[in-house]
Amino acid sequence: MNATVTPSVAKQPVSLIVNNMPETVHVTPRTTLAEILRDHLDLTGTHLGCEQGVCGACTVMVDGRPERACLTFAVSCEGAAVETVEGFKGDDLMDRLRAAFHRNHALQCGFCTPGMLATARDLVERLDTADEVRIRNELSGNLCRCTGYVGIVNSIMQVIEERRACGLPCTGTPRLDRAPPTGFAPFDADIFKQPSAPAVSSGTMTVENGWSVVKREVAINHSSDTVWAHFSDLDAVAACLPGAKLAQHDDSTFEGHISVAFGPIAAKFEGEGTYKTDDSTRIGTVSGRGKDRGGQSAVEGELSYTVRRAQGNPDASVVDVGFRFRIQGILGQFNRPELVNGFVDYILGEFVANCDSVLSGGELRYNKGISAFTMIRVIIAGKLRALFQRS
Repeated sequence: MNATVTPSVAKQPVSLIVNNMPETVHVTPRTTLAEILRDHLDLTGTHLGCEQGVCGACTVMVDGRPERACLTFAVSCEGAAVETVEGFKGDDLMDRLRAAFHRNHALQCGFCTPGMLATARDLVERLDTADEVRIRNELSGNLCRCTGYVGIVNSIMQVIEERRACGLPCTGTPRLDRAPPTGFAPFDADIFKQPSAPAVSSGTMTVENGWSVVKREVAINHSSDTVWAHFSDLDAVAACLPGAKLAQHDDSTFEGHISVAFGPIAAKFEGEGTYKTDDSTRIGTVSGRGKDRGGQSAVEGELSYTVRRAQGNPDASVVDVGFRFRIQGILGQFNRPELVNGFVDYILGEFVANCDSVLSGGELRYNKGISAFTMIRVIIAGKLRALFQRS
């Protein structure tokens, strides 16, 4: 019997400036920056958590910008200046951050701390004022599962104030310019076979007495009679909702579950609730609660929706959606405005697209579920949308 021989992949030299020291290593094209730092240079302060770019534990500075070392190919960093947590000895801002983290109890197990410090230092150097909302939004890419963010955010705010008190100006931008990445030829996306994007308004997201309150307005290209009939059918609504599975229901109560996967965390919320619809006002309400038995997280919420005819177009409808909820347990760490807005927009977009398809006589689209990639995509889309709205 002949054994299959897999050809070896040629290694190539990669030269970097790591913590102000020139380093050259020989690696394969698929070797990541994190592997170089940990396995070749013994800089194990760069931690690997999810290895999907979600948790941020591997965050290091590359040419003055925070980068995910687990997602960055080493060969793409040829000639770059890399700073890890070990390279900030004697750095005034990092020393102040370390002291502030200690003072504010901003770490527990410490696994996420190297990535947190890298991002925190970038914020301290870049932001002019200690704006808590801005800091929390910019920290969305770094996850802590045991301490929470109060101490971390307070530490960053305090060091920004210390920097201002010392008369040190913020940079406003990353410290070093970096050439745009190359290696892929531009291409045109084939969008003609894709369903048209549903119209979901930006809406609002607030926190009221511990509840996250989200309001949205969505447009559906069917008459209000048709849409209301569809929304009054609980089986049809559940089938259009990504990750949802209806176990059983009667005229006012239901049982089922909804699945969520976020990087290394997967949750299946099993629960029950009540619902009712009013044909005269075309208002529907749903309330329920569920628990993820494996992850010990719980969620409860209330949903209301009103179907009305679109102004000037009898063949189109507008649905006003209101949603209030709160999460307890490990998944509560994702209950932050930037993540919630992206999550809600994604869910509504997929839901409306499914409704449009079914009401047009088509089939449900392939259910991709709620994944880490999905969340990253919607967060980036939200950032780009906010950027264009400001410009």
